[in-house]
Amino acid sequence: MTEKIKAFIGHLFDTAPGPSFDFYIPVLILSGVLIAVGIAVGIIYSRRKKYDFAFKRLFKNLSITLILIGLLFLILTAIRYENIPYFSTPILNYLSVLLLLFVIYKTVKKYFVDYKRESENIKNMRVAKSQKQTASRYLPNKGK
Repeated sequence: MTEKIKAFIGHLFDTAPGPSFDFYIPVLILSGVLIAVGIAVGIIYSRRKKYDFAFKRLFKNLSITLILIGLLFLILTAIRYENIPYFSTPILNYLSVLLLLFVIYKTVKKYFVDYKRESENIKNMRVAKSQKQTASRYLPNKGK
């Protein structure tokens, strides 16, 4: 068991793992999908930010984050293909996958928890503001 752990850790920190990497095509497809989704989210954001203030506040940086993660996967794949020492270590690939999973988790959590709560808060503030304006219309000014 200890030898398997040592072998796995040795694999993670191998400075020159070689260009033999079976996942070139899936990683390139994932990069393309992330960049395309980032562009699509940017278009949706630019249209929706005019009337949905909760969406505007919560998802401001999502499109650029997705595009940057897609570019990170492209760069790591190119580095692995060229077999550049120290930059092609497998741990960088695993860390970038963890980064992608973290961004997906935070985005889903924002959408299903924070976005609904923020939308309700904004709706309640608008109702309270309109009620305050109608109530203050009938009250005399205290300063005059």
